[in-house]
Amino acid sequence: MTRSGTFKAMRLLVSVGLIAFLIYRLDLDEVGGHFRGLAVLPLCLAALADFGVILVNSLRWRVLLRARGIRSSQARLLYYYLVGNFFSAFLPTAVGGDVARVVGLSAGTPRRADVFASVLLERLLGFFVLLPIGLCAIPFVGGERVNWGVIATVWVIAGLIFLLAFIVMLRPVARQLSRVLDPLLRPFGRFRARERIERAYEAVVSYRCCRPALIQGFFISVLSRLLWITGCYMVARAFSIDLSFPTLLLVVPIVELARMIPISISGIGVREATFVALLRQFGVADSLGFAYSVVVYIVFMLFALIGGLLYAGKQFTLKDMGPES
Repeated sequence: MTRSGTFKAMRLLVSVGLIAFLIYRLDLDEVGGHFRGLAVLPLCLAALADFGVILVNSLRWRVLLRARGIRSSQARLLYYYLVGNFFSAFLPTAVGGDVARVVGLSAGTPRRADVFASVLLERLLGFFVLLPIGLCAIPFVGGERVNWGVIATVWVIAGLIFLLAFIVMLRPVARQLSRVLDPLLRPFGRFRARERIERAYEAVVSYRCCRPALIQGFFISVLSRLLWITGCYMVARAFSIDLSFPTLLLVVPIVELARMIPISISGIGVREATFVALLRQFGVADSLGFAYSVVVYIVFMLFALIGGLLYAGKQFTLKDMGPES
């Protein structure tokens, strides 16, 4: 087995192991009872909010592309976003959703570097709005059941991760990091850590002259995250879980941050375990927290599956997307 295959196998093992551990600890009859009591209307609203996230994210992508002089129809970008979600959710390979979007859109323009920069900056904007959203929610979260010691510890760790991510983006640090990682990762074949890190950095700093687009992208990212958390809130309503919207503003960013750590397949297992652990601090039983996390994932997978069907069936070609504008 190649080193790449070994890494994928380890990620699969983490996902399967975490899910198996949760199932072992939980009463499955109790979990099933929570599923049987689901309300349909809030689930439909959750799905609508999730589609809103995809639509808003494609709008953010369009704003960043326009800032680099690349014009594409909103429908075309929405299509690529749906297909990208499918690649991210269903294919445990190195070809993730972001790579699929870059390859797909680059087929119609020679400016692949600018497309790559727009996708990378998109991810960074979505990442860096997580911390302010969670911090702004803290004053509005209350209740005697809250274990603030655990919550505070988790958020301190999250804050350190955000600080580290910011430091890594500084030019001297990025260059030094690439020099350190390049010989360490050279045995993995054509990884070229130094080249990739420096290319990613240059892609980000290329937007320094596009301040209006960055500002728009930031606020669109906030709206996207709020829509996603709204979907999570509607799933909580479907289960009749007594969680306030500010509580989920505090919890969901931590779950998203944990899910981004590349130690599992598409965050499976890590997401469920993090939801269970955090919701427990707000008085939610583990069986209910697990059922909740599964439904949140199913709602997300719905549109990933739609993206896969569109891609496989080629129901929409680029011509069907309408002319670029």
